Amino acid sequence: MEFTTEAHVDEYVIDSENTGVFAASDGELTYTRSDEDAAVSIPVSEANSVEFGRDTSLRRHAFLGLFFLVLSLVLTVGTAVLVYQGQVETRTEIALVGFLSLFAVGGWNTTYEFLSHSERDVIDVYIATDAETHVLCGEIRDTEFVDACGELIESEIPTTNRNPRLEAELD
Repeated sequence: MEFTTEAHVDEYVIDSENTGVFAASDGELTYTRSDEDAAVSIPVSEANSVEFGRDTSLRRHAFLGLFFLVLSLVLTVGTAVLVYQGQVETRTEIALVGFLSLFAVGGWNTTYEFLSHSERDVIDVYIATDAETHVLCGEIRDTEFVDACGELIESEIPTTNRNPRLEAELD
């Protein structure tokens, strides 16, 4: 078992700098965080198990994006119509329009965030030892990471797949 790939350490975060180098060689698994110099080393003999999970929470956000698009459009048009028609006269009404405008700006920002990112299908790898569990994550479209997971499956470490659909991706 020998590989080197980039992986997210502890959890997958979009556009995060919390990535590191995940490698295996000579009966040892290692990963290094990008902000630390020392590598975390896990001898294969001390690894009790490797579990694979699939995180699909970063997929199918188009519906939420469209929801926030409609909501932002209603807030923007509603406040603009009130101001244009001259129905905003008192300080309370001005404050309410300002408050709704802040919601509209937040809604446009949320709409952009949901609709601009590509769908991400993430593999979570949990390496359990007696002392602790190490979590490494990577995208299914990252072939180096998927190949590394395949090598972990073929190793002598007992592996468990938490997601049956993931099995086809790792083969």
